[in-house]
Amino acid sequence: MDYVARELINVGFSDKEAAVYLAALQLGLSSIQDIAKKSGVNRATTYLLVDVLIKKGLMGVFVKDGRKFFAAESPERLISLLRLQRQELEAKEKELTAALPKLQAIYNCEGTKPQIRYLEGVDGVSSVMKFFEETVGEFIQIVNLDEVEKIQTFFQYQNKHFKSLRQRGVSYRLLAVVDEPDFSKIPIIPGGEVRLIPADKFPLKGDISVRGNSVFIYSFQEQMMGIVITSADIANTIRQLFNVAWEGSGGYMSEKR
Repeated sequence: MDYVARELINVGFSDKEAAVYLAALQLGLSSIQDIAKKSGVNRATTYLLVDVLIKKGLMGVFVKDGRKFFAAESPERLISLLRLQRQELEAKEKELTAALPKLQAIYNCEGTKPQIRYLEGVDGVSSVMKFFEETVGEFIQIVNLDEVEKIQTFFQYQNKHFKSLRQRGVSYRLLAVVDEPDFSKIPIIPGGEVRLIPADKFPLKGDISVRGNSVFIYSFQEQMMGIVITSADIANTIRQLFNVAWEGSGGYMSEKR
C-alpha cells in the first residue's frame, strides 16, 4: 500500500488525500467515520478531503436510509483526471507562448542592466542553444562552420537544433566562415539568406548570434562555452556591426534559402 500511495502522491495527491482515497477504494460504500478510521486521518480532515475528491470526480456520495455514504470511483477515473490536467496545461502553455513577446519586451526594457549567463561544456552550450530556439523573432549569425564540424560529440545537439529551427519557420541571415566556398556543407533551413566568408581573410573561430534582445556567443576551442548577454542596447549594437559585415561580404557568395 505504501508503494501505491507514493504513486498517487507522484501524480499530484497529498499524502492525506492518497490515504483517504485508498481507504475508500478498500472499503467500498462506507461512512466518513469508517474512512477516517481506515485511513488514519482525523474525521474533520477526512470530510474536507472527501469533498475535494468528489469535486475531482474520484469519489461519489450516496444517501441510504437518510444517511450519507461515500465510495471511491473506479481507478480508471485517475487517467481521465490526468488527461484533463494535461489539456489545461496545454491551454496555459498556448496562452503563455502568445504573451511571451510582450513579457520579453518588459524583461528587456531600456535602462536595465544586462543579464549575463555563462555555461561550459557540451551540455552547457546545448542549453544555450535551447534558449536560442525558444527566443522569438529573426536571427543573425556569424559562425565558422568548419570549426563546429570538428566537434563530433556535438553532432547530435546540432541536428536537434537545426530541426527545431526548421519546425519553427524562422527567418535569418547567416555569414558562414568556411575554408572552401561550398554551400552543400551548410544545413538547409528555409526562410533565410546565407553568405560565405573566406576563412583565410576572416579567421573567426567561434559563433556570434543575435535574436530578440539577446546576444549568443559560443567558443568551440579547448573549453567549449556558451554566453548569453540579454540587453537591448548591446543586441542592437551587434546587429549594426553585423549589417556592416553583411554589406561588406555581398560580393563573395550568397544563396537564399
